[in-house]
Amino acid sequence: MPNNSGVLLSDDELDKLGGSDQKQAIEYYYGMMNGVKTVDIFDTLKAHKDESIFFRTDHHWTADGAYYAYEDFCKTKGITAIPRDKRKTDTFKGFLGSFYSTLQNSDMKNNPDTIYAYEPIGTNDMTYWNEDGSEQKWNVIMDVNGWDKGTMYSTFVGGDTPMAVIENPKVTDGSSCVVMKESYGNAFIPFLVDHYQTVYVVDYRYWTGSISKLAQDKKVNDVLFLNNLSMIRNKSLVGKLYRVL
Repeated sequence: MPNNSGVLLSDDELDKLGGSDQKQAIEYYYGMMNGVKTVDIFDTLKAHKDESIFFRTDHHWTADGAYYAYEDFCKTKGITAIPRDKRKTDTFKGFLGSFYSTLQNSDMKNNPDTIYAYEPIGTNDMTYWNEDGSEQKWNVIMDVNGWDKGTMYSTFVGGDTPMAVIENPKVTDGSSCVVMKESYGNAFIPFLVDHYQTVYVVDYRYWTGSISKLAQDKKVNDVLFLNNLSMIRNKSLVGKLYRVL
């Protein structure tokens, strides 16, 4: 997934700030993925850049930005996307994310973000496991009203946990997928729930298993990699992803 600067800024603005061409970078890496189906969402997000597809006080995309990527995923997979207005919308006001945490900017503080989250239709229940192996029952979209303003992005799938599983009782065809992600993937995952009987969610930064073994053992249909582009500049993150393959 591209970052907000690559999508929201003009080429001139990005050049003045010393930014790089994110579309070119994505195309470069996609060009090396023989046998892998890629979903190029850059132009789609660019077409919606006047909408609230990224937060103002935080580096993540919003659920609306993730929704447009989900539509492109559905086109690639050959399935029908479920419109946002068919889902229950939860609203959480007062979010002050990572940009605010770093900058402590008064304008951001006085104009916090509002999070709009779209619940799955089939189920809002999930289970996740902490790094110590302890199990926690949770919600795909958790009510974060009253939470610390900096943690409200964790409304999506419990935030960054090593492993989570979502079982949808409304889907009984045995379909399943594994999602390998970091925090950008969190806002995308709720849209997947109604297309699979089981969704396995793995955050490669904290999980220590083997993704190929998990996919084989669970006989999953699809393996999705959901990562924002900035991970390629971090050797440690790339190494962690490689470690779990």
